[in-house]
Amino acid sequence: MEKYAYLFLGLLLLIPWTLIFIRNPFKPGMLRVSLVGGIAGLLAEYWYFRDYWRPPTLLGEGVYSPEDFIVGFSLFGIPCYAHLVLTRRSIDYEKENKVKNKQFIILFFIGLSSLMVFNVLMGLNSGIVSILTFTFLSLTIWVQRPDLIHVSIKTGFFMLFLIGFFYFLLFNIFFPEFWVKYGLLEGTFLEKKWFNIPVSELLWYFSWGLLAGTFWEYRNGIYFKPLQN
Repeated sequence: MEKYAYLFLGLLLLIPWTLIFIRNPFKPGMLRVSLVGGIAGLLAEYWYFRDYWRPPTLLGEGVYSPEDFIVGFSLFGIPCYAHLVLTRRSIDYEKENKVKNKQFIILFFIGLSSLMVFNVLMGLNSGIVSILTFTFLSLTIWVQRPDLIHVSIKTGFFMLFLIGFFYFLLFNIFFPEFWVKYGLLEGTFLEKKWFNIPVSELLWYFSWGLLAGTFWEYRNGIYFKPLQN
């Protein structure tokens, strides 16, 4: 049954994705972002298979799989658009700025370069490199857009509580031996767990929420204002 654990995670994540999608007024954009995330979920395993985990999937252990796409699909759509439906704020069309494609691409290559340099060349664990990179990029956006700090922090905690609940169900009740068998963290400083959940996983999702929660607004020059009653 453990070979279905990753699939179950993906299916659980599709629940909040669907709820956000239904209420989100920018459905085509959310679909495009999520599809990019699905591809990114596959590509990211190039680093994570090296030193973080090798999960069982429908296609085998530690191999690229449909589960990577499903989880990546959800993990881009949820934090990028959660703020639009979870808070009482609307878009302030009077304060829109130009689209920041150039700056967004620069941030992307900074993130990619950090994984290549610090993980592949220097041998630092991909999990900690990801956490530090997500946090650094979030701070970079905060400096440029202080108005997005609250959006970023709220999304980070939303992702933390969401994944904490899903992980508690999966890895305490149904698959308690999962991380011992398929994680590559035992014997490293990342092996510390909280309720059988690697703390590094919680930090990864929190830092990813910090970053992804600002993607849409930062790239498109979107500002928010309190929702008018």
